[in-house]
Amino acid sequence: MKKQVIWALGFSLCFSLTACGGSDGEGSNDVTQEGGTANGEPEEVLIWDYFTGVGQEVFYEQVDEFNNSQDDIVVKTEYVPFDQIKQQLSVGSTGDALPDIVNIDHVDNAALASQGVLADITDKVDEWGETEHFLEGPLNSTMYEDSYYGLPYTSNTLGLFYNEDLLEEAGFSEPPETWDELEEVAAAFSNSDVNGFGIAGERSEESTFQFYPFLRSAGADYDNLDSPQAVRALDFLDGLLENGHMSSDVINTAQDGLTNQFTTGDLAMMVNGSWNIERIKDDNPDMNWQVTEIPRDEEHASVIGGANLSIVEGANEDPAWEFMKWLMDPEQLESYAADSGVFPPRQDILDESDFWENDEYLSSFVPIMEYADARGPSPHWPDVSEAVQLAIQESFTDSKSPEDAMNDAAEEVSHVIDE
Repeated sequence: MKKQVIWALGFSLCFSLTACGGSDGEGSNDVTQEGGTANGEPEEVLIWDYFTGVGQEVFYEQVDEFNNSQDDIVVKTEYVPFDQIKQQLSVGSTGDALPDIVNIDHVDNAALASQGVLADITDKVDEWGETEHFLEGPLNSTMYEDSYYGLPYTSNTLGLFYNEDLLEEAGFSEPPETWDELEEVAAAFSNSDVNGFGIAGERSEESTFQFYPFLRSAGADYDNLDSPQAVRALDFLDGLLENGHMSSDVINTAQDGLTNQFTTGDLAMMVNGSWNIERIKDDNPDMNWQVTEIPRDEEHASVIGGANLSIVEGANEDPAWEFMKWLMDPEQLESYAADSGVFPPRQDILDESDFWENDEYLSSFVPIMEYADARGPSPHWPDVSEAVQLAIQESFTDSKSPEDAMNDAAEEVSHVIDE
């Protein structure tokens, strides 16, 4: 709670500053028609990124390529760890030390926009005219009150990972497609040393992330958690746990822990994301496994993860936008996504490139990406997610029934939204 108060205070201070943002603390510089500043110097754009590993390496290569492609803009990068981005934005707002562009988790986009931290770039996006080529889920994550406050840069989604050999040994030649079939397959492992099914149930954003496909599949969303559909989603997962079809350890398990169990053959099926493909292949190259859609109730559903790029309010906006447009060009975006092992948020890239369609495992995620939803989007998402996490924990630990847990979560979300 204390951290949330400090964060909110930092953002509110940002509003009172007349020069909040920009790499030099003075907003946009005067730009000549030929580009660059009025004195002939190139414009400077600072971007904060939290990329690591190959993702960071490829991104920095693209920054160098952009800088070498023209003389009017110089982009500089500064690495800020993922778990410090929001804190650094609030600290920077009090001292004129904000970047021009920030790399943020897509679930934070609406919250930061509602706090006045991000620039409304709707006019630029509309003039650009490329949004029709983007996947709906990633694009929606950049919106707040029907305006654009960024663009999606990287995307991923969740699917059902399953061990083909284990399912075959249990008598199943195909993975489950419905909730009833999921329960049937998971039940086949109840009396064995193998856990039939697993989700990340620890109290963190990961449990909300993994619960969301079940919530949406039942026909519910974050703003009607007390609906019969929402209660059904939690009741279904709670039933798997109660009947021994999921291990009780899920209440303390993150996605990383699920992957460990899956690669060692201790877990037959799990909900997890495309970023784990290479790890599974490296850790257990002889395992026969595949990915398919998460079993459905009313309809198949999934949820997106990934990063957005947003321009900070008061930043050096015009050159920042020029760099963002360059990054979002299909050629650049396809290159980055393929080289760093993520999905592009553009439908036209997925339609025209052979890279994702030809990969044995990534290809399974392509149709899922086309219908995966953004969590929210909501400016209140941190509080919404916390309420959902608590409901999952209360239900899984039998401190509340699924119905009571979801009713209480709905009441908390309603209170937060109405404040």
